[in-house]
Amino acid sequence: MESPPTPRPTDQDLLTAMGQGGIRTIFTVPCTVTAGWAALASEASRHGALRLQPTTHEGNLVGLAIGHWFGTGEPALIHLQNSGLANAADGLISCAGAEVFDLPLVALITWRGHDASDVSEPHQAIGRRTQALVAEVFGPEAVITGDRHGLEDPLQGLASAIQAARQGGRGVLQLSPAAFIASPAEAVTSADDRQWWSDEATGGTSSPATLDGSRSSAPDRDAAIAAILAAHPDAAVLFSNGYTARAAQAVGDRPGNFYNVGYMGGTLAIGWSLACSRPDLEVVVVDGDQNAQMSAMKDHLFHRSPANLHWYVLDNGVGASVGSPSSLPLASAYRRLARVVTIPVDPPGPFPHPRVAVPTTAATPRSANLAPLARRFRDWIASHGP
Repeated sequence: MESPPTPRPTDQDLLTAMGQGGIRTIFTVPCTVTAGWAALASEASRHGALRLQPTTHEGNLVGLAIGHWFGTGEPALIHLQNSGLANAADGLISCAGAEVFDLPLVALITWRGHDASDVSEPHQAIGRRTQALVAEVFGPEAVITGDRHGLEDPLQGLASAIQAARQGGRGVLQLSPAAFIASPAEAVTSADDRQWWSDEATGGTSSPATLDGSRSSAPDRDAAIAAILAAHPDAAVLFSNGYTARAAQAVGDRPGNFYNVGYMGGTLAIGWSLACSRPDLEVVVVDGDQNAQMSAMKDHLFHRSPANLHWYVLDNGVGASVGSPSSLPLASAYRRLARVVTIPVDPPGPFPHPRVAVPTTAATPRSANLAPLARRFRDWIASHGP
């Protein structure tokens, strides 16, 4: 006689399993598939049982999770629908991925277009591609669970995904609507009204007088970075990809620096989340002008900006590392959010500083990835406070 089928878990069961697995922080871009779960998580967040932080764009999610891990040493969960996976792919591949920094996180990806009952053509299109897309973006090192038709137990899949993150990797639960019983979606209110950060804005933050001046008299990139480091000697300092990170490692490498070598526009998300998770720690983000424009974090800063976060934007009006002869001029709003530092265009010829690399010796060849730099940064943060 066959045993009866295992009852499908509820969305409350999923939320409970997250807590039992040690997940205390969730960064989310909403999806109707999990609207009931989101209402439950929002209620739990308001009562302090967890922290649910919405964001406006999937491109922020990986940076927010990484910043939280840097600050606390605990992996976070990112929640998004499969339709937004392409938006998150840059951070997942070129920052958190095993080939670059190899950083831990858990991903809950809802499977829109799971069967013919979802009559949206875009959902069907992404539904057909989800399994291959998740496998390609997260890579063979990730633990990937769940299936399109909801046949696998999502609680077991979630536990495996969390365990992978706790072991330093990436775990994924692909959640089909058929895999669980959804609660009726109630009106979802603001996720977290508790003030776990300061509302003080970053704009107007004092900075070195040596950074003032017109483009013709301004310090070059190296001098500007040196001045920023000198002005914040005890800060965690994060540098954007491109020439900014390369110059920073050459000018002033230190354990308290993080070089975001590939996640375009993602440095501010990492820094914002780190500053929120560690209000006792001074955090500095140094972006180039095009990286600043690529960031989807400006709405977060306009709404709530941690007092311990300082955002610098080095503006030379070009995208030198990508061969762009000019960039879109920075809007005046950037000067309300950041310290915009005008720097001159680089002189003709090859860029003088090599790509970011793990410091080597004759006995230690270049690392296959940059994970040691990320661990060095996390260790430095852990040694500076709680």
